[in-house]
Amino acid sequence: MSGVEARDHVERAVRRELFGPGDELHLGTPVDCAGANIVLSVEQAKAFVYHDAATGQELLTKMDPLRRYGVGVLFGGGATALSAVGAAASDPEDAPDIDTTWVSGLEVNDIDPNSPDVTFTGSVHQDRPDDDDFDLTDANSLKPSAMAVSFKVRVPDGGSLELRAWGASYKRYGVTIPGVHNQAEWWLRQPFALAGTVASASLRSGTFERLVVPVRPVSEDGSEDATLHRLLPQVQLYARPVPGESDPQSRLVTVALVNVDPGSGNAHALFQSGFEVRAASGASIQPYPSVHLTERDDEERSINLLYRNKSTFAIGHGCAALWDEGAGRAAGWVRTDPMPSYEVVSLTPNVYLRDQHGAYLTDASGKRRAVTVSMQELAAGSDSGRQQVDLVLRLYGQWIEDQRALIPDLPERFHQAAARHMDLCDEALGRMEAGWQLVQSDPLAARAFALANEAMLYQQLRSRLPDRTVKPTKRGPIIDSPAPEVVPTPQQGQWRPFQIAFVLATLPELILPSEAHRSVVDLIFFPTGGGKTEAYLGAAAVSLLARRLRDPDDIGTDTLMRYTLRLLTAQQFLRAAALICVLEDIRSRAEGELGGSPFGIGIWLGRSSTPNNWKQAIAGLRKMKTDARQENPFLLSRCPWCGTRMGRTPDNDSTDVVGYIELHDRVVFRCPDPDCRFGGRTRTLPVHVVDQDIYEKRPSLVIGTVDKFAMLAWTPDARSLFGLGPDGGRVVSPPSLIIQDELHLISGPLGSMVGLYEPVIDDLCTDRRGDEAIPPKIIASTATIRRYEDQVLGVFGRGDVALFPPHGLEEGHSFFAEPEMLDDGSRAPGRRYLGIMSGSLGSMQTVQVRVTAATLNGAASIPNDADRDGYWTNLNFLNSLRELGNTVYLLESDVPDYLTGLRFRDGLERPRWPRIVMELTSRRRSDEIPEAIDLLKKQYGEKGCIDICLASNIIEVGVDIDRLALMTIVGQPKTTAQYIQVSGRVGRKPEVSPGLVLTVYGAAKPRDRSHYERFRTYHQQLYAQVEPTSVTPFANPVLRRALHAAVIARIRQTSPALPPNPFPQAEFDEAVELLRKRAESVNAEELPAFDALVGERRRQWSAWQRTEWSANAFGGGDPLQGLMRSAGELPDLGSKATMWDVPMSMRNVDAECSIEISTAYAIADGLANGEAP
Repeated sequence: MSGVEARDHVERAVRRELFGPGDELHLGTPVDCAGANIVLSVEQAKAFVYHDAATGQELLTKMDPLRRYGVGVLFGGGATALSAVGAAASDPEDAPDIDTTWVSGLEVNDIDPNSPDVTFTGSVHQDRPDDDDFDLTDANSLKPSAMAVSFKVRVPDGGSLELRAWGASYKRYGVTIPGVHNQAEWWLRQPFALAGTVASASLRSGTFERLVVPVRPVSEDGSEDATLHRLLPQVQLYARPVPGESDPQSRLVTVALVNVDPGSGNAHALFQSGFEVRAASGASIQPYPSVHLTERDDEERSINLLYRNKSTFAIGHGCAALWDEGAGRAAGWVRTDPMPSYEVVSLTPNVYLRDQHGAYLTDASGKRRAVTVSMQELAAGSDSGRQQVDLVLRLYGQWIEDQRALIPDLPERFHQAAARHMDLCDEALGRMEAGWQLVQSDPLAARAFALANEAMLYQQLRSRLPDRTVKPTKRGPIIDSPAPEVVPTPQQGQWRPFQIAFVLATLPELILPSEAHRSVVDLIFFPTGGGKTEAYLGAAAVSLLARRLRDPDDIGTDTLMRYTLRLLTAQQFLRAAALICVLEDIRSRAEGELGGSPFGIGIWLGRSSTPNNWKQAIAGLRKMKTDARQENPFLLSRCPWCGTRMGRTPDNDSTDVVGYIELHDRVVFRCPDPDCRFGGRTRTLPVHVVDQDIYEKRPSLVIGTVDKFAMLAWTPDARSLFGLGPDGGRVVSPPSLIIQDELHLISGPLGSMVGLYEPVIDDLCTDRRGDEAIPPKIIASTATIRRYEDQVLGVFGRGDVALFPPHGLEEGHSFFAEPEMLDDGSRAPGRRYLGIMSGSLGSMQTVQVRVTAATLNGAASIPNDADRDGYWTNLNFLNSLRELGNTVYLLESDVPDYLTGLRFRDGLERPRWPRIVMELTSRRRSDEIPEAIDLLKKQYGEKGCIDICLASNIIEVGVDIDRLALMTIVGQPKTTAQYIQVSGRVGRKPEVSPGLVLTVYGAAKPRDRSHYERFRTYHQQLYAQVEPTSVTPFANPVLRRALHAAVIARIRQTSPALPPNPFPQAEFDEAVELLRKRAESVNAEELPAFDALVGERRRQWSAWQRTEWSANAFGGGDPLQGLMRSAGELPDLGSKATMWDVPMSMRNVDAECSIEISTAYAIADGLANGEAP
């Protein structure tokens, strides 16, 4: 069984559990259902699963149909049910709504079953102008009796629509079982199929037409079905003109399948229902009309160009809609899809060689020949390495020419956007060529580039070393494996073409700093899992080395890497630490070029994650050695050089700690392996996690969360990160590179706060020692973003943004990212999304239970262990901690109960139970998160392999585990960006285990229902659906919260010895002017409010005459004389002193309220009544 077959196996299990049988027949033991009742033999009674001996159809034995199935069910009672289509069905803006009227004699029961196919030609009742309410409420109820699709069709004279509907009812049987006194109740599935035709005259005879379509029962091959069916639905149709179109042949059509049986209960419901409508005899199904807004900017023109071939042909009501791809601008058919699926194309960052005819070139084994760029060859400066880079640039240039030649064939409305895309591609190619030319002509650039390639090669190899377990003994630690020899093979250490292209494009700005060069913000826009991290780490390596090559004594912090989530920060810290260790090894062998000071890395997080000072660090280490449950505040869980485990040993009850050494009132990191490059009695790892240590050592690379930068107002010592000395003057160069990962998360309130502090950070990172002020280079990355130019302007204050790689002419085709193909020329499997919504099961939680049970047993029944692994762990994403708590309860109670029922229903000998369930949320400690990631990496068959992982938005970024291929998303996430990022955690190795994402929608949630009914439209244009982000750093609420904080941060970093009293007028005005210039460039409309608030803050500061900066009693401040207190801290209610709330985090912090139960009122009441106190 292949990976694709394993995924299909799990998907079938889910469909079978919720929707019902597909093509499966003759499952289990046959029984005779010809009589009124069923009588089992003794042997038959031993079985669990049964089918009708005559038809092969299933028999439900343990559950009645309405409890067994919950998707594709039509309840009885829909006699008045051609109901609400709503605005979307008739007019995207203002839909006329029309009530059902009935045409006598056209119900399905009135048709002779022996008659031939009937084309409807009867007269149709014309609605009165005010009788225009077309309601499909029965499709939207929790117990729907109808499902429908709406579409646009062009019907010329003689054209027609051919309809085919299907489903099943269940007939009750009494069952006599040997040895059982009472008769059992079983239900036999009885399928049906209906066919009919609607001619053009019926669709176009008036303004509004609605009719009951004449249909007849048919067999699978389309022939007449003479079976007397007990229960059949109606097919109803409603046609009307297309708003805004004058073509009389174009109509908007809604077709509904309605269960008109007036009864209720199992015997009156229809199951596995659906229908299909085909255009015939010259008719064609056209793209569904939508509201056409004027293209307001280049981004909207780009989106329309990129997704021009992703049309919507139908909208579902109470179900999703499906259509064929069609040829050109028409679809051949549309149909209902109660459990919709869509497979998003898998993109590859590989570029493959082709011949002059466009065919792939292959090697001797038949595999396509990929373009490779060897880090080892570039490090050696070989001709082979140069030829590889030349090939990438030449192929990209040829691709641009080929794409530009296609523009004249596009519709004219796309020409402007297409030409702009190609111009941006040319610009990107020019930057790459300039960088490559610099490498070949400038000795410093050549040396920095070569060493960076060497560093990236060995970083890649050492990051992938397996963990080496340590066992402490009295004689010293015992390592479970010898020190690894890291010797690269020709197949290792390969740049993906877009990665080396990006490094070359940014190289001149890193090697030759200037204001003009560094005004451009480079935004890496690449799908999740494509290798963005490696690209910007390569740029960081060039920057770090170039600085040392220019001046070996310029040893300050060079690169700031910023993230938004603890999980991502901690994970990337371990990866970047490997790069720094390799750089330090290179430096130690080339001290003449790179100086005698070591490269180092620091992680700068909040006090809840890492220690602020040596005192806290030593206390934390000592607690670890006495309490096995104590949190590890040091985050370094393995040696970045050799993979030896560090910290607490694997025994959970052990207090042994290895690799963390208390030395001279400090904590240093030393690999437990004495033979390691960073082990032994005298060597230590160049890793710094204590804030005080970071300020003292100024590590070359500092990784932190954006929240930490709020501490600039509170921690003057942080100035050392920016190359400033004790007096605030510059002593070494400031950071020359800022890397902001996951830029889309810097939005909303967080993005606005970051944008307000950013002018201060940008100023601190600007080098003004020469004739020209040189700002830092900014690189950002994301996989999901809209309006990125506005966001970059709002956050960084820079109006020039270069998207990399630039777009091509179609979504998913940019040369550097193309749809993945297999060696045989077929399309590689992508990530498949499956939508699940059921109101009839009673609650969303019931659907969760069914999905969980189906995936557990579906994965367990995959025959091959290797294929089973990807689907063994079900990664659940919950939109809130409340939903996560509900799911925990379901896993503890409902799911085991349901699995117990399955054991008897399906005869499972060993149903799979959710034995190992893990939570991965922000409630976990920082040191637990890497351990949780390691647990998720455990494969099927390994001890401790996770069955179900319940996760919150902490997994949105940073969980890069190739083995995971199955995810359940409970409820539509808040944003499309989050949906893409979260679902991107699975299926990252599609050639082994392609991804399967099960999205469970809430039937009572309008937003969920909308996404379900438009499932294909949404998923085929997933990246176009990303909501624009909003950043408003100079909006009045943001200014009131933190303007004073940003001003204080600038003053305290550049004038650390300055007290708050007397009022520092000059420094205040200087900080305000810095922020005002940014406000003017970002949003000049906010300047009046800005100036007014500045005046208010100036008056407050001057009048208060505070002698201390901090009013926080916990930090040694003065509650009476402090200028500022931590936002969210409870004020001293006994003090009348006024002060500013200054945030210690960029995020919203709610104040904690203390509640005290007082007896004062009771005493007062007692005294008033003459009682003794």
